[in-house]
Amino acid sequence: MARPDTSNERRAEIIAATIGLLARDGLARTTTRKMAEAAGMNQATLLYYFDGKDDLLFAVLQEMMRTTQEIARSAVQAHHSLRETIAGGLRAFWEHVESAPELEIMQYELTLYALRNPDAAWLAKQQYRGYCSVVEQLFCDIFTAAGQRSRIPYDALARFVVGGLDGMILQFVSDRDSERAHTDLEHLTTAVLALAGVE
Repeated sequence: MARPDTSNERRAEIIAATIGLLARDGLARTTTRKMAEAAGMNQATLLYYFDGKDDLLFAVLQEMMRTTQEIARSAVQAHHSLRETIAGGLRAFWEHVESAPELEIMQYELTLYALRNPDAAWLAKQQYRGYCSVVEQLFCDIFTAAGQRSRIPYDALARFVVGGLDGMILQFVSDRDSERAHTDLEHLTTAVLALAGVE
């Protein structure tokens, strides 16, 4: 019987603890020492698994991208027509935003941290490249499954979606106006469908 990979499990526990810490306290108050404490270990042990704070923050971003992909894919499987698949995926993502807005704030903090620190600037670039890549692959998969093609390239469609959702998220975490956000999501969905040429 194969033994579980305890190193990967421990890394996953550290990432989960760091996400919880960042969501609760914010990036400015999150130190490597606090990250270690949240994971139930000392700093030396944490640095055995990660090469410092930036390496752990990158792992957090990767986990957030994985979660985003998982949410969207689970919604995609629940619908049949291409139109409803796209609309359902956007709705499922937005439900996640409304259920945990602190996670969205955390991600914006990570972006600003990266942009303000030259040694970590690659984090911001990787973050948006990663999100766009996730959405692009989803579009490619669902259009292929439907036997159709988007009117515009998948990468351009993905950037439009990420940009639109970004603006909506910033507004929502500022005032928590769910009614307006749902109306805006409907408008974004209509625009995405029109751009893609989905009848």
